[in-house]
Amino acid sequence: MKKFFLGAMMLLTAVSMNAQQAQPAADASEKQHSEIADLIQTAGRLVQYGYATKQALPLIQAVQLYQSVGVREEAEAKQKTEEGQTVTGAQPEQKNNPVTTDIKKLIEDAKKFADGDKNLLALIDGLGQVRGDVTGPNRHVDTVLAGRTDVYNITFRGGEQAIVMVSGDGDTDLDLYVYDENGNLIDSDTDNTDQCVCTFTPRWTGRFTIKIKNLGRVYNRYTLYTN
Repeated sequence: MKKFFLGAMMLLTAVSMNAQQAQPAADASEKQHSEIADLIQTAGRLVQYGYATKQALPLIQAVQLYQSVGVREEAEAKQKTEEGQTVTGAQPEQKNNPVTTDIKKLIEDAKKFADGDKNLLALIDGLGQVRGDVTGPNRHVDTVLAGRTDVYNITFRGGEQAIVMVSGDGDTDLDLYVYDENGNLIDSDTDNTDQCVCTFTPRWTGRFTIKIKNLGRVYNRYTLYTN
């Protein structure tokens, strides 16, 4: 009887492990809305608009949003850059785009764009009040070359909503893909912008592969946010 019991337990364990390998580690069939994701995406669009029009107010509003969610440096470092299809006419080092998500630089540039406006400068002075410890999302700033794919491996906890966001500099289209440890595609954002978000809930704690693909002809300096 003892041998039978041990054999049965081993069989159940094997079945459980095979079931984990057979099914995706997370389900993103129903898109989950996240206030943090919405705020960070909105901030990214405000940054792009502020630099495109050289207006202080959009940069001020973006900083306020970043501060409200408490983003902190850094997310895990990039593991590698995958070789992609060569993009005809690609010029990875020839571009002049000031877009940034660094809060200090945003404040500095907002002051320049304010052009002495007292009301705007008063708002900017208020941004200098640094908050205490934050517990919000992590972020990592990096560059993906034209036609290439950046790859990250990040661990997410089982049973808790996972959020992966990418905010680019506005020069190219970026696509975002999330795979589980078995190579299953969990979620993706493949619209024609460089503002991407994927949300999913892992069935168990494990490593997920994040891929950021640059479809453009120049590099894209992006910020990767994870919760």
